Amino acid sequence: MSTHRMLGYFARAIVLAVLATPGVAAADEVFAAKSAITLPNGQSISTFDISYDDPVLELYLLGDRTNKAVDAIDTRSNQVVAQLGQGSFVGFTGNNDTSGPNGVLTVHHREVWAGNGDSTVHVIDLKSQQTTHVIPTGGAFRADEGCFDPRNHVVLIANDAEHDNPANWPFVSFISTDTYTILGKITMDGTNGTPLATNGIEQCQWSRRTGKIYLNIPEVNGPGNDTVPGAVLVVDAKSMQIVQTYTIPLASCAGPQGMALGPEHQILLGCNAPGPTGTNPTAVIDERNGAVLATLANESGGDEVWFNPGDEHYFLARSSAVAATQLLGVIDANSLTSDPSVFTALAGAPNAHSVAADPIFNQVYVPIPAAHSTVCSSAGGSDAVGCIAVFTAPKDDQPKLATDQ
Repeated sequence: MSTHRMLGYFARAIVLAVLATPGVAAADEVFAAKSAITLPNGQSISTFDISYDDPVLELYLLGDRTNKAVDAIDTRSNQVVAQLGQGSFVGFTGNNDTSGPNGVLTVHHREVWAGNGDSTVHVIDLKSQQTTHVIPTGGAFRADEGCFDPRNHVVLIANDAEHDNPANWPFVSFISTDTYTILGKITMDGTNGTPLATNGIEQCQWSRRTGKIYLNIPEVNGPGNDTVPGAVLVVDAKSMQIVQTYTIPLASCAGPQGMALGPEHQILLGCNAPGPTGTNPTAVIDERNGAVLATLANESGGDEVWFNPGDEHYFLARSSAVAATQLLGVIDANSLTSDPSVFTALAGAPNAHSVAADPIFNQVYVPIPAAHSTVCSSAGGSDAVGCIAVFTAPKDDQPKLATDQ
């Protein structure tokens, strides 16, 4: 990446900050797939994990297990510009707990960090597009999702599948972004003030408002099927301690998985859906005390969820929404009401459980696995090889930036 282009990224981010005025989104916006991004050289996409959008870099990133890479898409052109770390990840092994890449994120807009299926974290320099560090976390299964605390220069990464290992329980690692070393760990084994994480660990987020990390535990001391309440942990990355535990009412959110920080003090939780119908609710809580601000009916099944400050909407990749369908849930963050869901796909693994939104162009990116839906062909792509579908609201006019004149 050239210095000129990097400066352009920051300039456009400043323009975004001016344009993104809260409260401008209209209610009941209907989103639709406007285009489909196909991978280069005829590559298909059938298995993948979490995705991420960096509006400063104008990059959308996807943990692509099919091609053992992190796919990087330019959000201005919606073209694949790189497949980072290709071949260094284990890919899909047939077992979700040992596959990778998994969670992806950027650090200081210079590096991509991605969890791998062999319990390592890969650091990829965006300028050289080379893997610079492979950090072992010491587990027996995959390093999964993570989040970045820029104040303390720490990435928290979860080894969520260690409950399959009789010698250990799921744990999180605090990794220095300065030295690329592990500073400490918290094992969720029910001792020393930790929850007994009987169904793994899910998405986390760092809040600039509180300076704390928030971490989803889908189930605490249960049978492993999200039929007892889960929790959100408030974690201080500096002390590497859990400072608060919010028990999440089962009636509002069974199995908190996805997490998105919204406006004010909102945290939307993507909630799993036990049972055959998948019509349970999802919840928005207050980051200050865990109080439920809203319970949204029939919005469960969200694995990854995302908040877009560009249009003030939450998006939920509802991969276990209903027995025969998968949906992209849409929630207005101002009114905390649901807008119409916008796509259906065939159920079963692999599934469409990943979503990220770009606030500059208000584009929502949803990977669609090969041969599992007609979404790709409806947007100009190929259902046979799969795609990354790009959704927008038809009435949403894209802002004209100074660089576009």
